[in-house]
Amino acid sequence: MVNNKSIDMNTYKFRINAVDAHVSQDGLENVVYNVHWSYFGEDENGNVASQIGVQHVPYVDPENFTPFDELTQADVIAWIEPMLNVAEFQANLDAQLAELAAPTKVTLQVPETLSEEPTVE
Repeated sequence: MVNNKSIDMNTYKFRINAVDAHVSQDGLENVVYNVHWSYFGEDENGNVASQIGVQHVPYVDPENFTPFDELTQADVIAWIEPMLNVAEFQANLDAQLAELAAPTKVTLQVPETLSEEPTVE
C-alpha cells in the first residue's frame, strides 16, 4: 500500500487493485480508462477499515502517455486522488474504526432451537 496520510492518529492508504484498459487506442497499447481502488484506514490499535471503488480516468493525449509497464501505484493514485472526495472517505473510515474500537452494534446468531418452525396442532 502506498500514499500514507495521517489525521487524528489514523493512517490512510490507497491501493490500486486493477485497471481497465483499451487494448489499442490511437496507436497506443493498454490505455487505462478505469481504476479499481481500495482505501484503507488504520487506527493506533491496529483496527483496519476499508472501502473500494472504481474511478474513470480521462484519455491522455499520446504525448503525455505513460506505457502500462512503466506505471506505478503512485502514478495511478496521483491520477485519481484529485477526482475523489478523500475527506469524506476518511470520515467514513474514521466512523468504521470507531465502531471497531467500541462497538455499538452486534450481529447475533439465533440458536437452532429458536429458529425451528413452531409446531401447529
